[in-house]
Amino acid sequence: MAELRREPVERRWVVITTNPPRGPADYVPYKPPYRVQEPLDPCPFCAGREGMTPPEVFALRKEEGWSVRVIPNKFPFFHIEGVFDRRAEGMYDAMEAVGAHEIVVEAPDHDQSLASMDSKHIEEILGAYQARMIDLKKDARFQHLLILKNYPGIFNRHPHSHLLAMPIVPRTIDDEIWGTMDYYKRKERCIFCDILREEQSAKKRVVLETPHFLVFCPFASRYPFETWIVPKLHSPDYHAATKEMMVDLSLVMASLFSRFQKLLADPPYSLVFHSSPLQPRFHQEEYHWHVEIRLRIGLREGFEWATGFFVNPTPPENAAAYLREIE
Repeated sequence: MAELRREPVERRWVVITTNPPRGPADYVPYKPPYRVQEPLDPCPFCAGREGMTPPEVFALRKEEGWSVRVIPNKFPFFHIEGVFDRRAEGMYDAMEAVGAHEIVVEAPDHDQSLASMDSKHIEEILGAYQARMIDLKKDARFQHLLILKNYPGIFNRHPHSHLLAMPIVPRTIDDEIWGTMDYYKRKERCIFCDILREEQSAKKRVVLETPHFLVFCPFASRYPFETWIVPKLHSPDYHAATKEMMVDLSLVMASLFSRFQKLLADPPYSLVFHSSPLQPRFHQEEYHWHVEIRLRIGLREGFEWATGFFVNPTPPENAAAYLREIE
């Protein structure tokens, strides 16, 4: 059997298959498809090798040394220097990729992960994100800030994440804002706040609830065990979150990633923070910042590529139940 479900914000369709539904045992434990060169090349992110990286732009330090460093990416997607140089190439549009691309080195220890870190250290990482976002948003050239983490890293398995400042609003955020504004015009309510109320009422997709956050597998989950972390307090901007919210979020992330590790043998994942664009003509108070986590298990099929639909063989109700049971 299969069921079509529509995600309410971007209005995309997802096929949830249940014949039979897949559980944790159906996903092969992750093995890297590549050989990481770290045994041959010293890791530039490890403590004591700071001279191998560009000069840091931010750091948190204790008596024993740094705990979190932020450095410019040596191979950035966006570069801080220059002007946009918007131009036409025949019928096409082009511009310089002006922006910023920073690496948040999350810990001095090469073998740490969000599943093994304590919540206090995760709180420091979240604080580093906030500090850099507050600084970067001062540059009027930047329209959007994105926090992205892949685990394990593609080229370096040392715990790190990416912070990007972009001169354009990404398509995914643009689509979310379009859906949010359309819903607000029709109902004069935030769609994410309504989703929170619905999930709190239904309970069957909720993984974890804390004073400030609801953690759940969305109704139209695109991926097996896809999980969202959504603040209960309506706010468009992650960098405006309070100290109390950051403490709570660090506890949420420590618990959630520990559950992923225990349930699915330390699966690979991607994590992204969705926040409102920066500049006044794009910033939307009606938007609701949140965190989305995608486990990189299973494969996209030709049908998904051809239609734009997603096929998920693990219903979100089942995924949430598995995660709730993990202590």
